[in-house]
Amino acid sequence: MRFIVALVLGGALALVGCGDDGGSDGSAGSGGSGEGAAPTITMVAWEATPDCAARQESNVFVTVTATDPDTDAGDLIYSGSVSGCLIGEINAAVSTVSCPNLADYPGTVMVSDPDGNNSTPVAFTVGVCETESCTTDPDTCG
Repeated sequence: MRFIVALVLGGALALVGCGDDGGSDGSAGSGGSGEGAAPTITMVAWEATPDCAARQESNVFVTVTATDPDTDAGDLIYSGSVSGCLIGEINAAVSTVSCPNLADYPGTVMVSDPDGNNSTPVAFTVGVCETESCTTDPDTCG
């Protein structure tokens, strides 16, 4: 009987010990941060087409520069918009929006990674036929 109790207790201790070893290996693989790091937007730039004219619809190219220490740049997910533009969706590192060039147009962009981590949203303003950029460090975005 004592032999059986010793086997049961020994097996239980072995399982508990194995669970601890497996748990520490799992957390080491993720850097101990669980879901990983969030992306960071460092710059937003916008460029009007050369033929842009006030009060005429034209394209503006919006370029979002972002980094993520644990995700390849090609795997980042871009989302945002430029309000008041006829086509105002930002859905890639370089997106084309189309604005009527009647006023300044506020925009916001955010970058996510496949793990569900999100950058801080960045606001910026596209002026009429303007080519400009802003950075987040120092923060010159609006």
